[in-house]
Amino acid sequence: MRMVIPPVAFCTFVPTDDSNIRHFHSIKSSFNTNKFEDIYDQLSGQVQNQLNYNEFKETLQTIKKRTGPIQYWSYSTPNPASPAVIVAFQNNLAPGLITWEYDNTNLKSFIIKDYSQPSFLEFIMNNPNKTAMTIIADDQPLLRYHGNRLQDLMSVFKIPIAIEFSRQVSQGLLDPESWISVEDINKFYIEGFDLSHQLFLENWGKMRKIQDGKVKLIEIANGMIALSSNANTEFLQSLLTLKSIQKTINKLKLKQTTSYYLNSFLLSYINIKDVARDQYIAEIKSYNEESIKQKSNEIHNLLIQGGQQAQELLKRGKELLDGEVLGIQAQLFTKSTTNSYANLLNKLNKETIFDKQFYEVFYPLIGYVSLQNPALAKIYKHVGVKGGSSAYYNQKQCVLSIAYFYELSQKNHYNKVSLALFTEDLDYETEFVPLVTQFNCFTGLLGLNEDYLQAVANKLQTIKPSRKQKT
Repeated sequence: MRMVIPPVAFCTFVPTDDSNIRHFHSIKSSFNTNKFEDIYDQLSGQVQNQLNYNEFKETLQTIKKRTGPIQYWSYSTPNPASPAVIVAFQNNLAPGLITWEYDNTNLKSFIIKDYSQPSFLEFIMNNPNKTAMTIIADDQPLLRYHGNRLQDLMSVFKIPIAIEFSRQVSQGLLDPESWISVEDINKFYIEGFDLSHQLFLENWGKMRKIQDGKVKLIEIANGMIALSSNANTEFLQSLLTLKSIQKTINKLKLKQTTSYYLNSFLLSYINIKDVARDQYIAEIKSYNEESIKQKSNEIHNLLIQGGQQAQELLKRGKELLDGEVLGIQAQLFTKSTTNSYANLLNKLNKETIFDKQFYEVFYPLIGYVSLQNPALAKIYKHVGVKGGSSAYYNQKQCVLSIAYFYELSQKNHYNKVSLALFTEDLDYETEFVPLVTQFNCFTGLLGLNEDYLQAVANKLQTIKPSRKQKT
């Protein structure tokens, strides 16, 4: 008799979102109760051979001493095989990140980061003249922290451009599927300065969204939102017209200073006459809103023509990588208040002002980045995010800003939230770099954990502004 022996099936551990969350709770419990050996025991033998328990324990004890226990968390991992959990600790509500990788059921890596020196919240509390924050939850103000003070927007000002783009598309004035020559966009490309546009060309090329030197109009808008391409932005400003964009801003009752053709505004600050440094700085400091608008409009028209003079101007764009010059630029760049932007986003969150067709265009556009993450796509019914920054080595007036809104798919304590956070006049090394490092964790947790959102709002509400502080 012939005996057939079935092959042996070896089980391989396949991590899932549920198993990762259970694993995190085990890590969290061990960390909070100082049972660091329980975490160490989960490490693979190879890792333990390279790192003894005393070293591991000392590292976690040092972190725990400055942070306190883990108090808030959110799991939104796009790939369960490489889990990441955003956390916040008890001390100063400092954000952090816990990541690990598997070696079957053991861990071949385990990393816990904390951003507690100082935490983002601590910086906001200690620097009221540099920061403003407004939160609206379910149509009710949750926080207004210096919300009426005009502050630098940087790329947050691209939100109204996205709104006007969506309006014109929804009304049939523009075809989002039309193909546009990349050469027409590159008329506004400051090579070596507009690094976001360089990324757009590279990434959209790899995704085969650029074909035969052309790209769809909707992808130009996606590149403005996702990567903050300045060249894409000025192309859209020209296509939509500044007049139409401003008309929509007025309709939305958005309190905002003058908007300019973006890269043309920046090129207005080049030392085109090659005068001495002192004379050059004095000249650009003398610019006012009227003169810079006229100058940027002239440069914009020059760039559209695309002649030799325009090419020479674009090639000199690298000269703008100057901390002092960037700081001077920021003084006239478009400004608004966190109250105004949070109110605007609240209207968009409620689907008011515009019709259904508008939101069918706008929500996928403004939520382009977040919706690339399958986990976030499940969490949010819709979401929109736009951040902005200006920073260069030795700069004393760096800017870091964000405005976003969301509606959760499942009913929660706060179903719809709109938030704006603006910071300005940051020193590059001592303030901007530490803040931008934790920016995604801090703002991400605000948008994913309502208890953390409430805790941050409560902390800032307890601060009484001094008479010297401008609100």
